Amino acid sequence: MAMRAFTLDEVARLTGGQVLAVSAGRVSGLSLDSRAAAPGVLFAALKGERADGHDHCRQAAERGAGAVLVERPVQVPEGTGVVRVASVERAVRALGAEARSGFRGEVVGIVGSCGKTTTKDFTAAVLSTLGPTYATPGNRNNLLGVPESLMGADADARFWVLELGISKPGEMEELAPIARPTAVSFTTIQPVHTQFFPSLEAILEEKAKVLQWTAEGGRAFLNADDPLLGGLALAPGLKRISYGTSEGAELRAEALGTAHPEGVPFSLSFGGREARGFLPLPGMHNLLNFAAACAAGASYGAPVEQMAEVAQSLKPARHRGERIHLEGDVFLLDESYNANPAAMESVLGSLGGWGERRLVAALGDMLELGPAWLEHHKRVGQVAAEAGVSVLLAVGGEGAKAMAEAFRGRGREVLHAPRWPDGAEWLEERLKDGDGLVVKGSRGVGLDGLVAWLRARRGA
Repeated sequence: MAMRAFTLDEVARLTGGQVLAVSAGRVSGLSLDSRAAAPGVLFAALKGERADGHDHCRQAAERGAGAVLVERPVQVPEGTGVVRVASVERAVRALGAEARSGFRGEVVGIVGSCGKTTTKDFTAAVLSTLGPTYATPGNRNNLLGVPESLMGADADARFWVLELGISKPGEMEELAPIARPTAVSFTTIQPVHTQFFPSLEAILEEKAKVLQWTAEGGRAFLNADDPLLGGLALAPGLKRISYGTSEGAELRAEALGTAHPEGVPFSLSFGGREARGFLPLPGMHNLLNFAAACAAGASYGAPVEQMAEVAQSLKPARHRGERIHLEGDVFLLDESYNANPAAMESVLGSLGGWGERRLVAALGDMLELGPAWLEHHKRVGQVAAEAGVSVLLAVGGEGAKAMAEAFRGRGREVLHAPRWPDGAEWLEERLKDGDGLVVKGSRGVGLDGLVAWLRARRGA
């Protein structure tokens, strides 16, 4: 992989900085964590809430970092370069923008309230059938993660697929000029981060600002199933391609037969051609994410038969739909990475295809929901009950408590626990052979810890 390389003089010029110590050669790649520093990379000494990267410059150098980006002088081994700047954060953004400016291939930005990481991975898999493709590692999608991704991108690739995430007003106006996509795929607009936005329309308005920085003649892949995105107006010169499960979508993915925990059989149609396949991830939300990926693929010439074949090799990202078989034929769906009302309802709605399995759920608080947080949690409790969940562990604060109260009744068992360790044994005692268990909650609730605990206890 050919990453963009920089001399320290170039780094200083681009960031308005000063070279305090020269390095043996150029730097390529960027590390924001000294523990992940690799030979030849530039380590950015960021100041965080818990740690100051300046205190770890020597460790980064000992791991092979070619130079460090700092706001004050630091002690590093001889041969390690040092560039001092006024703001490391601003310098990182400038370097990311420069790395992007030299790329002449297609840059597909993934934008939306949820499903971004899965859609990004699916899109990269589909586009890789057409040429070398680089994608954002993990979910490094913010004002630091995107520059880090750009600095590590393969300059020889045909496609870059970048996840672009924002949580507050004004952030897209800072992020989009760095990424400058040639195409944008919009997943869905949902009540996420509503602590900072007054309405869904305001969320869409902020996210749609990415189109102001999308190259002339670029493309927008829009979710036809989302009422806000379906009617999104585009500037002249941008090509619209709609995708979804509805009949009006140009790229349509339709579930076939009976969905089950192992995945969804589907048909894929575009431009008068149709193909069938199997997506080994459960739920219509994942099929919709795959449709978004195929809209991008189809726009660049991938035939539907080829894309349908790609589906069978797709895997979920860690804690985003991982399928785990525990002792006693207990099927665990690990959705513990994050949660919002729409994602909760989608996952719970998929439980209807779990056949004869008794349904158990461990659901956590959904954070940053703003004034409507209580109603959203009550609604999830009601949906869990309607989906046929028999046992619920609700983890977190007042939101989880409201979820538990809305679920309670009709012989169902429920426990509200402030932290997952407070309810883990209660949950395990109620698991029966052959049960189906779904675990989902916001990142801050840490339900991935519950999944790890269950795997350790159940021998998976």
